[in-house]
Amino acid sequence: MPPKAPSSSVLRSRLRDRRSHIGISQAQLAQRAGVSRQALIAIEAGNQVPSTVLALRIARELGCAVEAVFSLADDAHVDAQTPGPLASGTRVVLAYVQGRWAAHAADDPAQAGDGVVVDAAPDGSRVRPLDRLHELQEQVLVAGCAPLIGLLAGHASRRRVDVRARWIAANSGGAMELLQRGLVHVAGVHLVDATSPRGHRDLVAQRFAQRATVINLTQWTQGLAVAKGNPHGISGLEDVLRPDVRFVGREPGSGARRLVERYMEATGHPPHSWAAARVAAGHTETAQLIHWDVADVGVTIEAAARACDLDFIPIAAERFDLIVTDSHLGNPAVTQLLESIERPEFRAEAGSLPGYDLSLAGHAVTVTPSVSA
Repeated sequence: MPPKAPSSSVLRSRLRDRRSHIGISQAQLAQRAGVSRQALIAIEAGNQVPSTVLALRIARELGCAVEAVFSLADDAHVDAQTPGPLASGTRVVLAYVQGRWAAHAADDPAQAGDGVVVDAAPDGSRVRPLDRLHELQEQVLVAGCAPLIGLLAGHASRRRVDVRARWIAANSGGAMELLQRGLVHVAGVHLVDATSPRGHRDLVAQRFAQRATVINLTQWTQGLAVAKGNPHGISGLEDVLRPDVRFVGREPGSGARRLVERYMEATGHPPHSWAAARVAAGHTETAQLIHWDVADVGVTIEAAARACDLDFIPIAAERFDLIVTDSHLGNPAVTQLLESIERPEFRAEAGSLPGYDLSLAGHAVTVTPSVSA
């Protein structure tokens, strides 16, 4: 189960009043709801946020809606850790990770945020929640660059009403850092150029001080996206060096950038020789810049290129793996997310998209750290 969230001044509990009104004791309600009397006392006092399941059980035993028992205080706020500074007024995705709240900017204007920053600090923010804390407490965050994560999160959330999953867009290096900092529950990576799981296993063993599990989400091909008909006659990575070609690069830490770096190192080209005029923030943005004729070529995945009606030149087959440390494996929302990889509904939808190979999806290996805890 996820750790208990601090709830001082954020959750108003009417539990004592509702319980007294129908004449049921703490011991009786605790037994019926399947919780210890001590936990019920803490919930009544507002010192503990109940899980979604427990809140529903309590409301059922009291014969009322959850909202009649628990609600946010008028001045509710939580202190959340953030990847970097967030300005006041920023909408955020909010979840409880490793004993504290974590907040990430909600970049998609079409997606609802979980809270709004009311006071900012360099590495944290005071956030006013826009949703019930006992539901946000069980939300799982998955960082990575694969759009398939968003699809997986949607299927995981669909399976149970008390489980929600959100995709935090980040490159592979950034996703691993967020997991190490305790700001997400799961990280997605594609930093090796082979289909063997050995590369990611070694990477995880070196980077994490606790045991972790590496689970394959998909295999894909990374390559060059070009305009329909390939008007510049691009055939490989050597063409990004041509002065007549506008190359859109990727930020440091991304798997796409690492692919270019490996090629340039192998062919003896110094970094300044292939500097990109523009840098995209992800696979989709890379493809969009080429589609909009802002760039001529960029490294991305086949799914992103096809979605923008571009031609695609394959370069390297890769694994995209999910990393989960042991501290998160007991979280029911994380379990639901990982189990969704095997669900026929997810596989059917993901299999209908171009560029994804799910033949190894769900295959997991346990990695023991080679670094000191």
